[in-house]
Amino acid sequence: PPDMWLAGEALPYYYWGALLWTVPITISSLPLEVAYNVVVGVIGGLAFAMLWVLGRRLAGGSHAAGLMAGFFGIFAGTPDGLRQLLGGVGLRSLNVWGSSRQHEDVITEFPLFTAWLGDLHPHLLSLPIACLAMLVAWQAGREGPRPAHGVALATLFGIAWAANPWAMPPTFAAIALLLLTADGRWHWPNAEGWRRWLTVAMVFIGGWLITAPFHLSFTPFFQGVRPVFAWTAPMTLLLYGGCLLLPTAAVVIVLLRERSGDDARGRALLLAVAALVMVAAVASHRPTMVVLAAGLVVLVMATVATGERPERPAIALAALGVFLFLVPEVLYVVDGYGDRLHRMNTVFKSYIQAWVVLSAGLPALVILGARTKVMRVALVVAIVVPALPHFVWAMAAQFSGRPLGLDGMAWMAPGDRAIVDHLRRQPPGTSLIEAVGGAYSEYARLSANSGVPTLLGWENHEMVWRGGALNQETARRRGIVDEVYRCGAPGRVRRLVLGEGVDLVAIGSLERRDFPAESLAAVIEAGSVELDQDGGALVRFRATDVEAGDTEDEPE
Repeated sequence: PPDMWLAGEALPYYYWGALLWTVPITISSLPLEVAYNVVVGVIGGLAFAMLWVLGRRLAGGSHAAGLMAGFFGIFAGTPDGLRQLLGGVGLRSLNVWGSSRQHEDVITEFPLFTAWLGDLHPHLLSLPIACLAMLVAWQAGREGPRPAHGVALATLFGIAWAANPWAMPPTFAAIALLLLTADGRWHWPNAEGWRRWLTVAMVFIGGWLITAPFHLSFTPFFQGVRPVFAWTAPMTLLLYGGCLLLPTAAVVIVLLRERSGDDARGRALLLAVAALVMVAAVASHRPTMVVLAAGLVVLVMATVATGERPERPAIALAALGVFLFLVPEVLYVVDGYGDRLHRMNTVFKSYIQAWVVLSAGLPALVILGARTKVMRVALVVAIVVPALPHFVWAMAAQFSGRPLGLDGMAWMAPGDRAIVDHLRRQPPGTSLIEAVGGAYSEYARLSANSGVPTLLGWENHEMVWRGGALNQETARRRGIVDEVYRCGAPGRVRRLVLGEGVDLVAIGSLERRDFPAESLAAVIEAGSVELDQDGGALVRFRATDVEAGDTEDEPE
């Protein structure tokens, strides 16, 4: 598909996640601005349902367990919300955006924030697919994998991979772990377990083949993996994932006690191990990495231990979740954001997938980590209370007095909306120029809402997708856009627009705010006005519009 924010180029991003939903949207004939918000709700509901079923099955069949898994997977907030309340911030004044960026120079989004923001980013679009893949993998591992399981898992894994390549490693790892542990035992690739390992291999190979057209045409902007040179403080991690890590830590302690014994000698050994980990954490100056690594070792040992254990699949998912939290303490995926933001995307993609994986196993972890009813109630209270402030804030925000509805373009100025409606009726290959501004703002709103490519949209996203070598080209395009709207010379405007092969120039609310009225009048004079409605205008440019006197109307 064309790149809406760099006219004339193909989209360098993973688009299969959007394709999953644009097909039913097109069939339904729902207006795009309504369908977008319907999809946000549907994705949240599907993921909640999948986590409910998986969490319930991992914990032994309790509806309360399913509710816990679904709640923490989709609706729970981070303990940072409780920290703000205790610091004197009112419930309606919680800084939820700050909680999603609580660690300097990284993104710490969580599913509730993404759903509240309404951001149909690939990490959200792939979420229900990954959850369904885990559920099918559990069923296959429980019964023993059959060819039908392999086909279903390969299909789901392939779609999740193409929808969000960042989801490929954790989704594949979760599928493999559940195939190998769901019946309560760990299966090595021997006479008994070879069929399971063969299914794991089939899932990976089949997943690639099923979405081969995407992989063959997509060039990932992967620039390698390097060691990190910044780390996460323990309290920062707890303010993000403390509700998920507390039951995990309780399970680690239980597993250590099982291995060391419950007598005096065993307790002494347990204290010695804990002391050794603390010394290593302090001496290394990287306590988060050391503690996570120590917990991971315990969970992995329990996962591959001999014998039968009903909680084994939940322990395996806990190991995966801890591993995902550990990755950004050791390595980062190189992108175009530079040294200061080198961990930003790695933390973002690792943390939010660790959140979902740990949520699925959370009920079983609570049961295993708290052996008595009193301890279990105390543990549930300890993780639910910190998770509530963001959730309550999000619910209260729905009754804040602002207009409600599914119309995703209700915020737009009437003239801008008229422009979008007109652009949607244009044939493929049409391009436009609109005002350029910062990312995460209203700029690029016409191209984003219509699908008609603009000469330049959000520059920083193009840089991340294509690399820093693009900066010279985006700077050139920004200069052209600025000159089109500022030069005040119709002939110059015509040459600039036609030189870029652009068909339409938009004059909407942002353009009228950012540029002088006399310069905008020159844009209108330079072409043919195709739309003039509610303060929004579209000016069309054709090669036949070039006049002999164009070289003579430059202002001195």
